[in-house]
Amino acid sequence: MTEKTSDWKTVSIRQELVKEIEEALRTGRYRSISEFVSEAIRLRLEELMRTQGIPAEKRKEALTTPGQLLYTPKHTWAQITSEGNIRVGVSDYAQRHLKGIAHIMTDPVGKEIKKMEPLGIAETWMFMFDLYAPISGKIVKVNENLKNDPTIINEDPYGDGWIAEIKPNNSLTLEEELKGLLSAREYTKWVEKLEGRLRE
Repeated sequence: MTEKTSDWKTVSIRQELVKEIEEALRTGRYRSISEFVSEAIRLRLEELMRTQGIPAEKRKEALTTPGQLLYTPKHTWAQITSEGNIRVGVSDYAQRHLKGIAHIMTDPVGKEIKKMEPLGIAETWMFMFDLYAPISGKIVKVNENLKNDPTIINEDPYGDGWIAEIKPNNSLTLEEELKGLLSAREYTKWVEKLEGRLRE
């Protein structure tokens, strides 16, 4: 794409635009649905940073930095993979409250899941914590390493401690689902609000 990141605009994807998306795929604008998903997430991040007053050059720099994440209010994060899937894990805030993780249970590969529905459970010695899906789709991969050592989540929640990957099954609703997620800044404010309630 030759356009500068700062010139990108968020396009609302509705039913009447289906043919235009299909045409874009045919004419080579997108080589695959995975590329479309990746751009949709970049556009969402661009929109968030623009509304927060971050200068264009800083936005461009940030969007090329690996590890950009979106969050749910339920303390799970979403990250695009090179295959166009959405990798899911728990935030650092969540892992700090999940000391002593004894077991991670997830739905099996192939299971259809809806946004903000549990896709698994993190079990500690004292309680169980539901793991919520940030988007709708099909589970295509789970982190097998967590079966033998679930404490990887505590050691590296944004890296080796990832939990599962979801393949979006409806590109028409993906944009709307992404709009419901939080930027890192918004998530930090949400956590601060929760911490304030806990201290009251």
